[in-house]
Amino acid sequence: MTPPRPRPAPRPRRRQVLGALGAAGLVGFGAACARIPSSSTVSVRPLGDQAQGGAPYVQAVPPADGASPAQIVLGFVQAGVGPEDDYAVAREFLTSEASTSWDPGAGVTIYSGSQDLRAEPVDDTHVRLIAEAVDTVDVDGVRTTLAVPAMREITVELSQEGDSWRIVDPPDGIFLSEAVFESLFAPGRLYFVDARARHLVPDHRWFSLFDGASGVLARLADGPSDFLAGAVSSEVPDTKEVADARVTTGADGGVQVTVPSAVGDLPDERRALALAQLEASLRSLRTLSGVQLVWDGADLSATQEARIERALPGHRPIAAGDTGVVSLAEASATTALPQLVPSLSDRTVHAPVIAQDGLLVAALSPEEKVVLVTATDGSVPLREAATGAGFVAPRIDDAGYVWTASRDSGGVLLALSGRAAEEDVKIDAPWLEGREVRALDVAADATRLIVLSADATGTRLDLCAIVRDASGAPSGLTDPRQVPTPLLGDLTRATWYDEIAVIVLGTDTGAEQVRGAVLDLATGRDLLPVFETAVKSLAGTAVAEAFWAGTVEGTLLRSDGEGWTDIGVRSTDPAFY
Repeated sequence: MTPPRPRPAPRPRRRQVLGALGAAGLVGFGAACARIPSSSTVSVRPLGDQAQGGAPYVQAVPPADGASPAQIVLGFVQAGVGPEDDYAVAREFLTSEASTSWDPGAGVTIYSGSQDLRAEPVDDTHVRLIAEAVDTVDVDGVRTTLAVPAMREITVELSQEGDSWRIVDPPDGIFLSEAVFESLFAPGRLYFVDARARHLVPDHRWFSLFDGASGVLARLADGPSDFLAGAVSSEVPDTKEVADARVTTGADGGVQVTVPSAVGDLPDERRALALAQLEASLRSLRTLSGVQLVWDGADLSATQEARIERALPGHRPIAAGDTGVVSLAEASATTALPQLVPSLSDRTVHAPVIAQDGLLVAALSPEEKVVLVTATDGSVPLREAATGAGFVAPRIDDAGYVWTASRDSGGVLLALSGRAAEEDVKIDAPWLEGREVRALDVAADATRLIVLSADATGTRLDLCAIVRDASGAPSGLTDPRQVPTPLLGDLTRATWYDEIAVIVLGTDTGAEQVRGAVLDLATGRDLLPVFETAVKSLAGTAVAEAFWAGTVEGTLLRSDGEGWTDIGVRSTDPAFY
């Protein structure tokens, strides 16, 4: 089975592909050193009946008569573009025994299209394969971008079967150039259920377009990634019946998935959750955006009651004014900004945040040594919820907790209750010991947490999940997954921008200037427009397609992604709720 991968919904422009490697035929082979040139074009055509609808196909070419060992190795790598019949063409380059044992679904090595892929003879029966790897995709479809391209050298043994050379010990997985990979695979999301059964929580992966719906269903049945395990649940049974669900083309040309009885026979409440997981996961793949779930002759896609939904970030902009927390909804240089929090209206605060329901509020004192918690309607009396050394900007989840940490956290995060001080919780994060915490943010699903920290080796962005009980009370964190932050260094800010995208502020290592970027956790990042003045804070939301930045001088800049405009308002620390 080919490894899967997820795909995000449209958001900032996708990362540019660096180059293309031809995969339509074998060219340019020499006896001493064979190579695949990077200037060839990619030939794509629709797949046959085995493939899911909308999947492209790059033709794989079988071994040529009399091919040298180096040609056989490169031909095998190149044939990894053809998943039909379980990579039947690629298996033709292997010995009979190796053809049976080789696992193409073990992962993908994505190599640079700007460098030739080479195969150099080592001796009469061994060939060294040389590729410049830029990304990898593991067996679960998780893509990792390497900090810098890395040369990979793999020595392959060959033997003769009859008059032909064949590979004895092929490396598991497949090798694809960047351009071919992005033609044959797409990012998508598997959705699981949060601890309170209120939100769908995305788990971003990459999927083979050849597998389509079957690949998504198989991965969904397998369960969440390690960083989510323990923090989410699934009502989709881990059975072969789910992975083998019938996928057909409807009368309107759309994809129809017959809900397996393992799901259809669940009790009503559990079935509704399972169907929501199935539908959201399938529709996250670009070729399945119009998928229909069918069971017992009925379309279930639009008939569910008490649906559980995806959680998206807020869209209403706020900031810290000269005093209090102000709305930026109608911000202009000629209009006084309305106060949103009566109990803070006469106080100077930093880094304000408001819960998405518009009630719970948190902010820092000017010295950032006190965390203030209150409510917009007075239902929560203003209290100093935490005092001590400098705190990072607080964030609020929809379970009623304010998250923050002292910069020198000692491996502990704080979850401060919006109800009562006795419900405040200290959460262990041992992976932060000895590191300076610079920022954290809770996703709108109240489950995933990003933490930006630094030590002498540089900054690091981690993604983990919050473990809660059914009431929403947090009790721990999962082990984190490090998020690659290519091309930006010395990060100072990180906040959620969309369901699987984060805004970061750091130094553009190429231009040595402070830049903002939208970092899609599945596909890469896009730089925001260059700042023409020094900034210290940044926020944005895909819901409103808006960005705000706070300058060092205490003014605000606004952008729609095409440039920055100084709106002439004195405020700091913009945020959204």
